[in-house]
Amino acid sequence: MVTVKNTNFYTDYAIKSFFKNTALNNDDGFFLIDNDGCETDKFSNFGKIKIIKNNQPLNFAENVNQIIDIAIKNKKNLIFLTNDLVFTKDWVNPIIQNNSSISIPSNNQIFQYQSVCKNLKLKVTMDFKDFNENYELLNDIAHQHKKKFNPNQKFQTLLMPFSCFKIPYDILNQVGYLDKSYGTGGGEDVDYRIRCAIKGHDVNFLIDSYVLHFHGRSTWGIETKKQTEERNKKYTDIFLKKWGKEMTQIFIVRKDFINILEKKNVKHLFEKGKFGDLIREIYKK
Repeated sequence: MVTVKNTNFYTDYAIKSFFKNTALNNDDGFFLIDNDGCETDKFSNFGKIKIIKNNQPLNFAENVNQIIDIAIKNKKNLIFLTNDLVFTKDWVNPIIQNNSSISIPSNNQIFQYQSVCKNLKLKVTMDFKDFNENYELLNDIAHQHKKKFNPNQKFQTLLMPFSCFKIPYDILNQVGYLDKSYGTGGGEDVDYRIRCAIKGHDVNFLIDSYVLHFHGRSTWGIETKKQTEERNKKYTDIFLKKWGKEMTQIFIVRKDFINILEKKNVKHLFEKGKFGDLIREIYKK
């Protein structure tokens, strides 16, 4: 997990909910990256936490790569977390059990619910006051969510942000590190998804795992509008140069691309949500 000064407030709740709802083995490690001189002494009560203090602020990919390096050296799977998350009971079990692909928990960006008493409403983008520490209601929502579906289901969408994700060791070994050239944040997760797909590995949401993601607090909450525009332009330009106009239009711009799907004869894959296959088809043509 990474914490930054502007959103260190969220880190406290993310860590508390993580350790309350996540069973760890003796040989599991939890690393908290202090990106820019945050107050981290309060986390010393959690014996599992090892603090990594950056000498200077790093971008998202650079921080992930620090932990990828540790995982590869120790032959471990990697679960990476942003700090704007709240974890539900046993959220990690489906993630642990899946080693065939990169796994992302389901969340309120995809499934929006409200509690029966209507005191908790999960929206795509939320502030902490929207949650108001309603942990039990959140757990009830996660429980009811899982009851709606058959077990062990997974699915893919066009947009699959790496806010909370597991990369199995075998995939880490084959695909390696995130591309840090994209800058502060943006594009590197799509880039990694494409590189995984080329090597035959998919990125999947897991229905049986559900977390609350406040959405963008680790990035948007610390940027001005101008900084966001500049960041978006930078990573889009880099992605375009690396992967071409078609991949950029589909996965970065994410509009006006139906003609590309038809031209490449992959519209059926898009409609079925088979984005790993879609990437592989476009890449080889």
